[in-house]
Amino acid sequence: MFRIRKIIKKIYRIITGRKGIRTKNFGKGNKWKKGVLITENCNIGSYNYFNFNTIVNNSNIGNYCSFAPNVQIGPGKHSKNYITTCQRISSQTISHKLNSSKVNIGNDVWCGANVVIMQGVSVGDGAIIGANAVVTKDIPSYAIAVGLPAEVIKYRFSKEKIDFLKKKKWYKKDLKEAKSYIKTIEKDFFKLK
Repeated sequence: MFRIRKIIKKIYRIITGRKGIRTKNFGKGNKWKKGVLITENCNIGSYNYFNFNTIVNNSNIGNYCSFAPNVQIGPGKHSKNYITTCQRISSQTISHKLNSSKVNIGNDVWCGANVVIMQGVSVGDGAIIGANAVVTKDIPSYAIAVGLPAEVIKYRFSKEKIDFLKKKKWYKKDLKEAKSYIKTIEKDFFKLK
């Protein structure tokens, strides 16, 4: 019976074009290109864009995020302190699990091509992660982080503008409403230093 259900799910994913979208926990208006894999243990908000070959595992993602090609979020962590890193052995001998802690990505986050975000990391709202970066620690809201390991090089806006955006929470609105709301707040935003 389990095998039949699995086959039916695969056929459904092929027919609907959702071949690698295994989670049922996602909002509306998301778009994904060919080769995207989102595992069952993910929660995905609305209006996100996943480019070619992006892999999302063990993650919570907010709204309005953009992921360039080949981004990997929450790759499995193999046992490094045991005799072997082979999951086929360590999962049975020491009950090691590949998924230890979730990745939490805020809203309106942009990740460049080939970014890797390790498990247990949080990326704040409005952050930008530069291409080829490996994120091993938390990235604050509206920060720009690059490198291997990723380091914050600057912030997108002044503290005053960041505080303003945090209060407005435009990313909690539907697409049409968000566009309209941004137009109403942008004049006040650009007046700030």
